[in-house]
Amino acid sequence: MTIRREELPAALVAGAVTGLVVVILSLSFAVLIFSGELAGHVGTAIGMALFTAVVVGALVALFGSYAGTIAFPQDKIAPILALMASMIVAETPPGTDPERLFATVATALMLATALTGLLLFALGHFRLGGFIRFIPYPVIGGFLAGTGWLLVKGAIKVMTGHAPTLETALHLFSVDEMIKWGPGLVFAVALIAGMRRWKHVATLPLLLAGGILGYHLAARALGMSLEQLEQGGYLLGHFPAAGGWRPDAMVRALSADWLTIADQAGSVSTILLISAIGLLLNSSGIEVAANRDMDLNRELKIAGIANMVSGAGGGIIGFHTLGLSSMVLKMGVRSRLVGLISALVCLTMLVIGTEPLALFPKAVLGGLLMFIGLGFLEEWLVEGRHQMPAADYAIILMIVGVVGTFGYLQGAAVGIVACVVLFVVNYSRVAVAKHELTAAEVSSNVDRPRDEVRLLKEYGGRVLVFSLQGFMFFGTANKLLTRVIGRCGDPGGDPVEVVVFDFRRVAGIDTSAAMSFVKLRQFAEKRDLSLVFAGQNDEVGMVLERAGFVGAEGATWRTSPDLDHALEWSENRLLARLEVEACAKPRSLMADLAEDLGEPLQVARMMSFVETLSIPAGTVVLEQGSAAHDLFILDSGQVTVRLMNDNGTSIRLRTMHAGTVVGEMGLYLNEERSASVVADSDCVIHRLTARNLERMEEEAPQAAAAFHRLMARQLAERLRNTDHMIRALTD
Repeated sequence: MTIRREELPAALVAGAVTGLVVVILSLSFAVLIFSGELAGHVGTAIGMALFTAVVVGALVALFGSYAGTIAFPQDKIAPILALMASMIVAETPPGTDPERLFATVATALMLATALTGLLLFALGHFRLGGFIRFIPYPVIGGFLAGTGWLLVKGAIKVMTGHAPTLETALHLFSVDEMIKWGPGLVFAVALIAGMRRWKHVATLPLLLAGGILGYHLAARALGMSLEQLEQGGYLLGHFPAAGGWRPDAMVRALSADWLTIADQAGSVSTILLISAIGLLLNSSGIEVAANRDMDLNRELKIAGIANMVSGAGGGIIGFHTLGLSSMVLKMGVRSRLVGLISALVCLTMLVIGTEPLALFPKAVLGGLLMFIGLGFLEEWLVEGRHQMPAADYAIILMIVGVVGTFGYLQGAAVGIVACVVLFVVNYSRVAVAKHELTAAEVSSNVDRPRDEVRLLKEYGGRVLVFSLQGFMFFGTANKLLTRVIGRCGDPGGDPVEVVVFDFRRVAGIDTSAAMSFVKLRQFAEKRDLSLVFAGQNDEVGMVLERAGFVGAEGATWRTSPDLDHALEWSENRLLARLEVEACAKPRSLMADLAEDLGEPLQVARMMSFVETLSIPAGTVVLEQGSAAHDLFILDSGQVTVRLMNDNGTSIRLRTMHAGTVVGEMGLYLNEERSASVVADSDCVIHRLTARNLERMEEEAPQAAAAFHRLMARQLAERLRNTDHMIRALTD
């Protein structure tokens, strides 16, 4: 730990001020927990709370990932500890030895603290702290704003002695009450103005010292003595003397009533849950306030170790605090020395007692807390109004209201539910269909004869293609169902025969969405409509199977490994409906050439330069990576162009029918074959070698020119079709 000399004064002052606040809050928590029949042991309880402040404060300051973090006994946990203590007292039979009762309560606190430490350390060890990153930003903002509101309420309670409520709101504006909290509000406003006016690390300490001195001078000018100030409740006054920390927690545990402690398993479980969530929320809030990331898993482990040490010594639960860490941040100090000095102040009070705090004005302490709280409220409720969407801002307002009324955990829960509802509403507005096309706009990687291409362009509207995206749930799936039914029932459009759903970009699907596809299947059965599910992953396929899409595929629905094969099947089905016989020999490339040239003699002259071959099914016509010395004109049959991967698998690039050319790119560019060509059926092909092409150019230049024009047109048509598909997919 390196401390620069110029930072030392500010760190010392910030640590002393922070330590003072930690001492006061620790005392208040001890008094809260050990009240009623346990009040006789409040001195020992103060020692337990201060011991916790020393341990967790020092360990977090030394080993935490952010140098300005302050840790001490937690205000979120203290009320639950107090409730558990009161329940133990209520379950203890009358006449029980007070020492045994105290031992039972203290042991329950020790056990809860140690178990909390184990849980926090385990969460950090297994690197589960990152899950807090999934909490929506408005929830974090509402948590911070709620912290500000509770700090303001706490400040008023410190100054007046009671927390403000709706019932007592008017009473706060009585003269007697305003005399108590009015100076604190003035001091908070002075702190806000001073911190904005003077950007210096010494500003807050000097204003704090001036506030203390000014308060006593003003009281003296009004004729009020120290005795009158103390009797009127304007000063912190005398706290019960700390019984000191005694390392006898294990000894006390021997005389505790363990059956009564076991009955508090529910309370301990609640404490564990709130501690884990509270620490992560506080750490996330510090990240936002400091504008830097923290290692949340490291913070969990450090807090876990600190609580295990605290529990072993008879302390109570403590971890990072958002309010005081933010106060140190506002002082402009980022040093581990602040947390260490704060822990040293607590240690000093543990040793010598809290008597030196008797003359500290409540208005100054309350004003300091109010200054921190008003800063949070201004940042999130005033500035945030113009920096975030209205829906997010409304969630922050709701969280603040719930936190102020019920508590942190309830506010965070309500905020998360609200964010989830908002997300569902917003996400349902996003079209689950990224593209909505027809077979006239997008086609399979199958080169077909001109007649078939013309028919697919003319009647392609009978095949609908929906490219889906994201996670599908009821809202988005129902919109898709409505859209498909609307398109199929449109009397002004082509009669739809096939609907293809491309699931390649779908991350997941829930059961309600799967039921929408069940309804669509029922609709398809009535309309002689075929559904094709293409490219679904294992998770999507499993959900669809559970919904009934399992077993033999019939005329109503089928699956396909990818969109390419789904389009090929749909095109074949459409062509079959249009009475284009797949088994009939289509027009050959030479027939197309004769029609284009109008000179059969030139075609015959061209054919004299080619070699006719019969290729059985399964033959590798061209091998990927081989030298390109020839091209092939497919006269009959079907071949597929496949790209071979390093792992031995292959991807279909194109399937070609009679009347198409393969291998021309390698021949014209004089490059190695970029893919393999495999015969899918028995084929008749015409082979034109590079040497024969040169001979054609020399001996029959007109035929060669016609052949080159034909190659250029085929390549141009492929480029045009690809361009149309890209335009359709990007619109």
